[in-house]
Amino acid sequence: MNREQIAVFAVMNVFMLPGLLFGAVLCRGKGADLIAGYNTASAGERSRWDEKALCQAAGVLVLVLMALTELVLLGCVLGVTVLMWTGMGLFIAATAGGIAYINKSKRFRRK
Repeated sequence: MNREQIAVFAVMNVFMLPGLLFGAVLCRGKGADLIAGYNTASAGERSRWDEKALCQAAGVLVLVLMALTELVLLGCVLGVTVLMWTGMGLFIAATAGGIAYINKSKRFRRK
């Protein structure tokens, strides 16, 4: 890596910090009001979900997506197209799979 590539990589990582912090907060079971869809649900709808488990799953998903974003960024900076496209494919698959799992799994429903 040359100096320019290192600088681009460092600047982009600074912009990823809020995502990492957001994922860490969710992993602790906090910040449910920041989850899209859940924050606009009625109180009755919210009572049907296990908020802590939902936050933890969303947090893990956010952290996985941040790691895959890092993979895409690394592929772009290094000029390795295969790495970039692999990261993008995995990002799309993880997003779709994670959202489907959270919405369909009974693990996040209150008993």
